[in-house]
Parts: sequence; C-alpha cells; structure tokens
Amino acid sequence: NFLGYELGTEFSRHSDVVDYFEHVAEQSDMVVYNSYGKTNERRPLTYAIVSSAKNLANIETIRKDNLKNAGLESGSASPQIAIVWLSYNVHGNEASSTEAAMNTVYKLITEKKAWLENTVVIMDPCVNPDGRDRYANWYNQVKSTPYDKNQVAAEHSEPWPGGRANHYLFDLNRDWAWATQVESQQRLKVYNQWMPHVHVDFHEQGINNPY
Repeated sequence: NFLGYELGTEFSRHSDVVDYFEHVAEQSDMVVYNSYGKTNERRPLTYAIVSSAKNLANIETIRKDNLKNAGLESGSASPQIAIVWLSYNVHGNEASSTEAAMNTVYKLITEKKAWLENTVVIMDPCVNPDGRDRYANWYNQVKSTPYDKNQVAAEHSEPWPGGRANHYLFDLNRDWAWATQVESQQRLKVYNQWMPHVHVDFHEQGINNPY
C-alpha cells in the first residue's frame, strides 16, 4: 500500500500524510487538496475538499450560496448542499487523529460516495503538524516491538514538552477566539470563506477511554 505499512500500525510523519492526500487528490475526481500556509517549523498546513465530482465542478457556487444564505454576501440563495468541516490532531500527541483522517478520506470516496451527493466535506488532516511530528518522531524512536503495554515503559512516558502544543507550546484548541498563533491565523482565513454548517474537532479521550 501507499504508506508501506498498514494504516494504524505506525504513526505517520506529517510529510507522509501530505504525500498521501496529494496522491488521493491526483487519483480521484472527488478530492481537491490545497495548502493554506505553513507552521513556524515550515510544515505545510493543508485541507482537502471532498465531494462528488458534480459538486466539485460547481464548488464556488456552492460556497457562495452558503455565504449568501448566512447573510455574509449580497444576494439570496437556498443552498441544497451541506458543508461539514473536519479538524484533526489539534493536540499533536492525540496522534491517532491524523491516521483517522487518512482512513476517512479513503472511505468517503470508496464506500460512502452517496453521502457526497449532498455534502461537501472539508478535511484538515493535521491542525498542529509541529506538535504531531514532535510526538510521532519521539514515539517512533522509543517504541518496542512487540509493543510494551506496561505503563512505566519508555514508549508511554512522553518527555517535556510533549506533542500536545505547537512550536511555541500553545494549545491551539484555545486559540480560535484570539488567533495568536500562525496556524489559527491562516486557518481562519479559509474557514471564514466557507462558514460550515458542522465543525468536528477530533480528539482522543485517554488511554482507557474510547476514541
């Protein structure tokens, strides 16, 4: 397969995630993949627009009709297409999230095509690439094979500062209102161009709780 390992058995580096989404966008007429900026450590910030080929061919009208309906652009419209925004891995050490993003885009364009007839799904596979790579690179260095489930094992003892926060150790999930960080400042410019009806912020709950 594309990654060289079964999805979910390894923590993917951010560059591999970007490569995967670029590959999917090249192979599918239901995915458009864009960059909206870079992090402090120069990793790309990206988003995918996922919908039917018909909707993607008409995507600007769909976007503007939604803004008109919300009173943010002049004119009237009665949009028929739902807009859903999925954000993954705002906390970098909740790292199953970005792996789930890769699985989700694959399932949407293969098994769940019918959902895309009346929905535009915008996916940000990693809100916090610097924190995620800090965590993933550390974990890939210390993990054992087979995995050691003992809680005192090195692979369960993430050192300071950990991967939760961004380059400046700021919790990006606390930055939506104030937008003090470059990730938020760049993301909000794109977000406000869409004003989605639903926003999902994916997290992990803890080692003994469900995803």
